Amino acid sequence: MISKKEQTEYLKRLLFDSYEKKGQTKYFIFQYLRGAGNELQSKFWSEHSSSRMAFELYSGLAKNKDVIDLEFEKQLDGPKSGGMGPSIDVYIETAEEIIFVESKFTEKANLNYINKENEANSYLSPAYWKNAEYGRKKLSLEERLDCRFAETFAAFCNEWEDEMQKNNWRKRGSVDWFEPKQETCHLSGILFFLFQNKELVLRKSKVRLFNIYWDLGNEGKSDMEKAFITKANEMIRRIISDNRRDLKDIDFKIDAFSVQEMLAHPHILSTHIEDFGENVDVRLKQFYEVVKDKSRKAFRDKDDD
Repeated sequence: MISKKEQTEYLKRLLFDSYEKKGQTKYFIFQYLRGAGNELQSKFWSEHSSSRMAFELYSGLAKNKDVIDLEFEKQLDGPKSGGMGPSIDVYIETAEEIIFVESKFTEKANLNYINKENEANSYLSPAYWKNAEYGRKKLSLEERLDCRFAETFAAFCNEWEDEMQKNNWRKRGSVDWFEPKQETCHLSGILFFLFQNKELVLRKSKVRLFNIYWDLGNEGKSDMEKAFITKANEMIRRIISDNRRDLKDIDFKIDAFSVQEMLAHPHILSTHIEDFGENVDVRLKQFYEVVKDKSRKAFRDKDDD
């Protein structure tokens, strides 16, 4: 855990660093308190916190005139009978883009996904993938998910489980940061967002879900990550094609890159973002110190997120 003095300084920033976006005065503290992950209970204060790292990376954008909106821990909808919907670490809106950011620091992924033999132990809730009634209310797939994408989305989930088994990724002892279950939930939440906010979405040229991870030493892209992104983008294209009346030709994609790549080339995050505010290197120094000379294998993931 970081020191009490450091915690106090962060709380001051969260409480008092207000900013104006979309005609509203916003405070970071309320965003973290309403998020589903209870970040301020413990996770935010871990020296390994990807949540606090994201705050240091992106909070400076609150002063960027090209950033129309910025929020942390944005709550997205999930399927009915599937538990609480996912939170996305960062939401960024510019004149042309809506950007959802999932942030990773020292995490090691849980590569469990679907368990058809024992649904109760399925890491990804059957609410996302079971093409039959599910839950206490016995809701159909179309009732649990939006009928405009339910069947295509469930098919993607089942196909990805087949891909996981075919490539034996779970048994390879992977220390990848990329977690397919979590990104499946985020994709579902963003699809709900697209259909619920059509007027906003259609005023933009791009919607992006970016997985932005700290490279602990030439990690690069894994085969699993690349395969998931390829299949997810194919699924997204099918859903948009099937719903042209609602979504027109909205350009929605998922992608991944490292924090180091983004700092060197901010435009890969947004065409409107030139930098991440003052003293970003100073703000990130603590995180460089945490991972210095360590590999991802060196970290436990009990308090990373």
